Amino acid sequence: MNRQAQKEDESHVRLYENAAVAEYFDWLWGDVVRGRADADFYLEAAKRLGGATLELGCGTGRVLLPLAEAGHRVCGLDRSPHMLERCRAKLAQLPGAVQKRVRLVQGDMVEFELEEKFRLVTFPFRSFQHLENVSDQLACLECAHRHLAPGGQLILDLFQTDPRRMHDPEFFEERAIPGEADLPDGRRVQLAERAVALHRAIQSNDVELIFYVTYPDGRVERIVNAFPVRYFFRYEVEHLLARRGFRVVELFGSFDRTPLRDDSPEMIFLAQRN
Repeated sequence: MNRQAQKEDESHVRLYENAAVAEYFDWLWGDVVRGRADADFYLEAAKRLGGATLELGCGTGRVLLPLAEAGHRVCGLDRSPHMLERCRAKLAQLPGAVQKRVRLVQGDMVEFELEEKFRLVTFPFRSFQHLENVSDQLACLECAHRHLAPGGQLILDLFQTDPRRMHDPEFFEERAIPGEADLPDGRRVQLAERAVALHRAIQSNDVELIFYVTYPDGRVERIVNAFPVRYFFRYEVEHLLARRGFRVVELFGSFDRTPLRDDSPEMIFLAQRN
């Protein structure tokens, strides 16, 4: 990124709490998640199980809307009003029949009551990793279990921890994330990340997701989103699920359904409601 001789305006916001972040999310995340094939993975699960799907951390509808377009009833829950606003705007552009299949709820995945049972509950794009402590993780899984119909399944997507990110100071250096976008109004947005603190004792890293917004007049705004990311290990997750009435029926290391290996980027748990 070449920012020499450019004036920078800097602001710090909590992840997803700023309306601009929700706006840039749609433009940038296509590149970041391209190749994950996660939307197709969730669509296959919805087809296999039938019935309604609950997506926890639905964001701007990247996964939710394709499911609805494919004919599935979907309820999306998210705590960010800005993300949900973007999702509703995109939904409004779709046919009325698709809109009727979608229910959007602003709420906290740790504590919610939707008065409906679902055949499938999903946590796409690592939304569960925003829950820092065990009590919140268990409360969330308790809610998910309560909302699952008999025979329903839960899909939990987490990244597999890179051991270097637990201790290596090289991750304190800001690095670009593949993802750049030219917006219709002439702005250009680039994305970067860095760690600011590593907490091995509580399995959490403080990280910054950084948006560089270049305006047509050359001014550069630097929006820094600071937030903690909780990392997990395989058997820890299996124990969390078991404590809240789930049993793991399949575990994959990527969305092409390959088994979990040492070098797998993901840990994708398919768990059955006991």
